Amino acid sequence: MFILIAFVGITINVISLFGMIIVVGILVDDAIVVGENIFAHYERGKPALNAAIDGAFEMLPPVFTSVFTTIVAFTPFFFLDGVMGKFIWHMALVVISALLFSLVEAFFILPAHLAHSKGLQSHKKDSKLRKKIEKFIHILTHKIYAPLLRSAMNHKWITVIAPTAFILLTIGLIKGGFIGLTFFPIIDGDTIPVNLTLVAGRQEKDVDEILAKIEKACWQVNEEMKKERPDKKDLILGIKRVIGSNDLKEQGSHVGKLKLQLLDGEARMMDTEIISNRIRDVVGPIPEAQNITFGRVSMFGKPVSISLLGTEPDQLRKARDLLVAELKEFDALKDVVDTEQEGRREIDIRLKPRADAMGLKLQDVIGQVRQGFFGQQIQRIQRGRDEIRVWVRYSDKDRASLTLLDQMRIRTPQGEYPFSELAYYKVRRGVTRINHLNRRREITVEASLSSEDVDLPPILNEIQTEVVPKILSRVNNVQALFEGQSREQKKITTSVITAFPIAMVVMFIMIVLVFRSVAQAGLVISLIPLGIMGAIWGHGIRGIQLNMLSLYGIIALTGIVVNDSIVLVDQVNRNLRLGQKFFDAVYNAGISRLRPILLTTLTTSIGLAPILIEKSRQAQFLIPMAVSVAFGLLFGTFILLLILPAGLLVLNRVRMVWAGFFTSELLTPESVERQSES
Repeated sequence: MFILIAFVGITINVISLFGMIIVVGILVDDAIVVGENIFAHYERGKPALNAAIDGAFEMLPPVFTSVFTTIVAFTPFFFLDGVMGKFIWHMALVVISALLFSLVEAFFILPAHLAHSKGLQSHKKDSKLRKKIEKFIHILTHKIYAPLLRSAMNHKWITVIAPTAFILLTIGLIKGGFIGLTFFPIIDGDTIPVNLTLVAGRQEKDVDEILAKIEKACWQVNEEMKKERPDKKDLILGIKRVIGSNDLKEQGSHVGKLKLQLLDGEARMMDTEIISNRIRDVVGPIPEAQNITFGRVSMFGKPVSISLLGTEPDQLRKARDLLVAELKEFDALKDVVDTEQEGRREIDIRLKPRADAMGLKLQDVIGQVRQGFFGQQIQRIQRGRDEIRVWVRYSDKDRASLTLLDQMRIRTPQGEYPFSELAYYKVRRGVTRINHLNRRREITVEASLSSEDVDLPPILNEIQTEVVPKILSRVNNVQALFEGQSREQKKITTSVITAFPIAMVVMFIMIVLVFRSVAQAGLVISLIPLGIMGAIWGHGIRGIQLNMLSLYGIIALTGIVVNDSIVLVDQVNRNLRLGQKFFDAVYNAGISRLRPILLTTLTTSIGLAPILIEKSRQAQFLIPMAVSVAFGLLFGTFILLLILPAGLLVLNRVRMVWAGFFTSELLTPESVERQSES
């Protein structure tokens, strides 16, 4: 694995380490399945060497299939779009490379070790710990699981239909808001930026005064919250003041920001959102500020980001004002800002009809105004190594007031005329920048969520279905596009919809080739949605919102959750080939596969436990993926051990009924299964 990832330039980072944690559990799964089957052959009386060879060879088809279905399930990560798609494939490559090498270890190295190990030698006396473990496994298998399995198989129709209620309940929990939804989780940090934008043209001292006021409020909040803490520690360790730029990608004398350095997250035990909201309340409204934001900006963009496109600036500004007013009415939103801010004051000169009649052009008049008030370089004089530039313009008293512009004389071919007879002017503010998208002028209105517990999709749905149509009906030739996290989510969803079905089809074909049964392959694949339901419940249990990172974990889960199903169904087919009745073949397969299935599930889930309980900020965005895999696998295993055997019986019954329409022979469950494999 390390050799392969070194060739493609992948480093050991949080993403690749997460892939290693996932694959460690899967690697142990393969070793457990093969090793357990070798031990089963040894318990039947075979010599250690023969048991190792026969046991490994017998598990070659199911383990090979399970490994390659997992590899196929991770291939969509190479085709995901968006910000995460640029590096999430590192995890997939780590998993795939390790799985490929695991086949060599599972079928060559492991059997060789077991054939000569003490584990396959007769024990005169087992240790007390070994006896206790064997007793626990016996009780779990024959006293707890066996009665449950037999009951589930005897009531197969109820067992198979019961998951429908589980799915409906899960949908109800999501619709009812008990399990939250958002696009991307809020990844907390140890800094809080406060971004400030005044009207263009304001001086640095104005920005500095307001930032000083905000800084004073920050220290006030720090003292208040310090008294509320049992450890009496400062939450704010330092504040950096910057004038001339901010995190809103604005520059100039009218912008600035504060950067608050906080106590380390593990010691702070408090989200930055709580602190930033407290500071916002203490600071209160600042009338001079055009834009002011408290808090971090996600690398995935703002939760609410709407681009207004049009060709008429007045209509765009009207739509912007209406949209800003509507978004400020949402209690769940804060820091509503837009990208078009008022610029410096400008003199807008326009020609009068007399100037047009005289054949003057606007640049003729503007050029003379610039020469008079700003000046024009007319000569360069070299004196030694120095260069002197000579400029000509009006004297200070002739350009001290804007009213003197009306008295200025404009030279024309017909003579000189006062400026007021040829042109007029208006003083207005320009804009700091002009953005275009799809060859149309763009104004973007953005907002953040007031709390990380707020569900974003319902808010966006209300904005899209109610707010935006109402605004667009009041303006002309304006179009609204959803950007920010909405666009990022759409890019990821589109790529998943494109790549994931292909992977599912390939997985289905591989399982069909191994079982030689389309129905059995379909039954195995049908367990995936139930595992996904378990992943969703895991988010509810942990109090985590479902998000796009959870989707990555669900994609990985699809390849892992089918592994044990493949092994169990393969055991059923082998029992049938040994002459067992169909009911007994399914029952005995469940009993014999319980130990390896539980071990494989526990090893993978326990391997993910360190991430699930991790408190560091660097690992927070991995937790949704880990929750999806761990809880989905735990729920999927429970479903597998009870529902899959019952599903096999139901499938067999359906086959018998269907085959009865085409033959008059007496059919048995075993004969139907043999026909399906032929």
